[in-house]
Amino acid sequence: MIRTGASALALLIAGAAGAEAQLDELRVGLVAHDVVDHAEDGPQVSVEALFSSPDFLARVWSPRPYLYGSFSTQGYTNLVAAGLAWDGHLTERLRIEGSLGISYNDGVSDVVDLPPGDPYRIRIAETRALLGSDWLFRSQVGADYMMTERWAVGAYYEHFSHGQILGNGRNQALDEFGVRLGYHFGG
Repeated sequence: MIRTGASALALLIAGAAGAEAQLDELRVGLVAHDVVDHAEDGPQVSVEALFSSPDFLARVWSPRPYLYGSFSTQGYTNLVAAGLAWDGHLTERLRIEGSLGISYNDGVSDVVDLPPGDPYRIRIAETRALLGSDWLFRSQVGADYMMTERWAVGAYYEHFSHGQILGNGRNQALDEFGVRLGYHFGG
């Protein structure tokens, strides 16, 4: 199921960016998962590919298209996302970034189909984030420090939620903090 969502997102971003976009940056990270509710404690491993901004996005401050994945090391919710990332320099080496996108997850939507006293329902409700939808919005803010011309380290916060738009009813959402190492391919 996660492969189908990842494939759909990859096709969406590739079609939107067209042949203009080149791989601009690759990041790997370690993410503290579900830091607000703690239903799904445990680290995630993240991978993100950012592409150069295609010319048609110049009207909206030239964001970079991205593909993102956050994968559970504990058997909990995995997420893949695609969207746009805007960044700006505070200093020559310090960069800030904000991004918006859509994600697909293999987590638990809800447990309403199970009887209230069912032991499985009780265990799932206590140990899993009940997200209300397979599709969630992803918003992220972060900062990166350029150690060299090519290598950067950074930290970020991200929020996944359907906002009662991509789903209805249950919306426990996920909040995550991460650290990342990035490699810039451009000059």
